[in-house]
Amino acid sequence: MNWLQNIIILVIGFLLSQILIAARTHLRLIGYLLGHSRTTTGGLLSATLFLSYGLSVFFSNTVVVLAMLPVVRKLMAVFRNVENRKVLAALFYCALIFGANTGGMASMTGSPLNIFAVGFAELNEVPGAEHLTFFSWLMVGVPLTSVLILAGRWILLTNTPTDLEPSVQPALHRTGSLLSKKPLVFFIGNMILIFALSAIQFLFAPDPIVSALNIIDLSFIVYLLIFLFFSFIFPRKAATARNALKNFIFLMLFLFALPVILVSKTLEQLEKRLHIPSWKACTILDRFLLDMINFFWKRLFGETFSSLSIYNFNSVLSINRIMLEIPWFGLLLMSFSALLLWLIISVGDNPATPNIDGWLFMIFQNFSGWITSSANNPAFLFGIMGISTIFATEIFNNTTVLLVLSPAILNIQAAFPSEQLLLLLLVTVAASGAFMSPVATPVNALAFGGLEKLSIKTVLKLGFFMNLIAALLMSAGFLLLSYFL
Repeated sequence: MNWLQNIIILVIGFLLSQILIAARTHLRLIGYLLGHSRTTTGGLLSATLFLSYGLSVFFSNTVVVLAMLPVVRKLMAVFRNVENRKVLAALFYCALIFGANTGGMASMTGSPLNIFAVGFAELNEVPGAEHLTFFSWLMVGVPLTSVLILAGRWILLTNTPTDLEPSVQPALHRTGSLLSKKPLVFFIGNMILIFALSAIQFLFAPDPIVSALNIIDLSFIVYLLIFLFFSFIFPRKAATARNALKNFIFLMLFLFALPVILVSKTLEQLEKRLHIPSWKACTILDRFLLDMINFFWKRLFGETFSSLSIYNFNSVLSINRIMLEIPWFGLLLMSFSALLLWLIISVGDNPATPNIDGWLFMIFQNFSGWITSSANNPAFLFGIMGISTIFATEIFNNTTVLLVLSPAILNIQAAFPSEQLLLLLLVTVAASGAFMSPVATPVNALAFGGLEKLSIKTVLKLGFFMNLIAALLMSAGFLLLSYFL
């Protein structure tokens, strides 16, 4: 059950990233990069690009954006006397999304779409799907995306104005050896464990021993449970039953409070970004929520919280800080985009049928089916699928495009056994390679929501060139791979 392993890897990757953020390891790492690179605009953009790329190989790229936004804002603060801050913000925005989207292509857990594609392939028994693991994806994804990230750096540097330089030199922190930092060693150890388990699954494919679960599946489940326990429940200091109970109740209280936090933060962002008055509803909700949490907490432990953002120093991770530090405007933008697209593709839908068959959805699906069935030349087929997927994603967002194209790929008459799988993977990674529209991918939406006053002209220009290179590179890479399978 590779899909189960991949979901567990995704969850553990998210928690690992939160542990690194809590330990401020990402800030130490950016300081290390700054200390070993040029303190110019090009050097700062390159540091942002490569750091977001490297982290996205191991973590979900949406998680990486959440971690990198504070770093990007810190780097932009170095430019105090720059007149055209819109171009500056656009360059850092592009560096962030170029790195995060490209890193998301490199690894199975780098993007939620990758997990969906693997599950879809397994569910429909696509030939070759049994070989899709975290290990095998890395073997192909890292070489391809390494070329793409270098192309992204070239695009950024060649389009950076010569007069856009830091007005002061950033303060460089002495970080020493990065490997001496406990959080980083912890991260590397966990990644080695994940890599080893995934490699064993890929190389030996153990038989099921409990229901449909094999020994690797069970190992991942135990691994996840242990990780959750030590992240949220096990006390950091005095390991007593009372402290463990406090951590458990703290976790449960804020999990139950999540719907209220969601409403409150949505209202807050609507008022802040779109100037839609909430008449202090978000403040009232926060006050109500804090009173409710204190009602239970005081009766159980005789203590009260002064704020919803208080950090639970008794545990490794504080669930409320994770919730509150999400860029809610980016999520709001993503949700609005998804709702609008669902309404568009539902126009003309027949309620008698269980699946969406609106006229736009059917036109798109029929067109993609015609391409896949009429293209006899593999080079043309892979090329047109890569290019059309990336640019269609700019309009319809990557999830919609993948949902439309995936069934069409299953309907093609495969010229060789692995053609359907390779086309599905090509469409999946290409759907993450849309760098122009702010709503094309969750990465773009979160970054756009976290950075203000961008030059849209600069974003579109740089994103267009990156789209072309990504489409051609991914199409050529999967075409070349087809000759070896």
